[in-house]
Amino acid sequence: MLSQIENYYLESKLKVKIQLLILPICLIYFYFYAEDKISINSYSNSSLNNMNSLINKKFVGSYISLIKEIESFSSSEKIKIDFINYNKNKLLIKGKSSLENINKLITKVEYINSFSKICSFYIKKEVKSKEYYFEINSEFNKYYIKEKVLEETKHTQERIERFDLRAIISNNILLNNKWYSKNDLIGKYKIINIEKNLVVLEYQKNKIKLRLNKNE
Repeated sequence: MLSQIENYYLESKLKVKIQLLILPICLIYFYFYAEDKISINSYSNSSLNNMNSLINKKFVGSYISLIKEIESFSSSEKIKIDFINYNKNKLLIKGKSSLENINKLITKVEYINSFSKICSFYIKKEVKSKEYYFEINSEFNKYYIKEKVLEETKHTQERIERFDLRAIISNNILLNNKWYSKNDLIGKYKIINIEKNLVVLEYQKNKIKLRLNKNE
């Protein structure tokens, strides 16, 4: 049998010999190509499923533990908490402290877990005091992939210290020793509202409310 095959091969034309040599090489190539294709598709489907699971992941932790952790942190940093409440995946914190400590609390809330996101915060300087009253609103609706330190958080902390509201006259305000009008930009923040004793700044979805204390 083998001798017949060998004789057939030797007596075949050159074209047939080439085809017989190429055929097993093509079969081997297509075998490995199919294996790689299946592996790539499996990996892609796995990555897509993992991404979808993260996107749809919800916060199921204990809100009581969340509040206790914030209260413990505030106590260690000498931040006075007047009110703290967690309701429908939203956390509201009210209290008093220095700007430096408020910055620390903002960072703590933003990084307390992978679901936290600060929606807005409000700061007002206390009359005849070095402390500031603050309100921090955050939500825990979805999963966020976070870095250790967000550049935007750094910038936000720097801006808080530079917002020094001194006067409001009609639609003009004296802020950080410069005059601004509605819709003007202060860094990345835009002046979206000017009232009798209140100025509202906004950047993306973050809002800062600055109140004018007439007694200062």
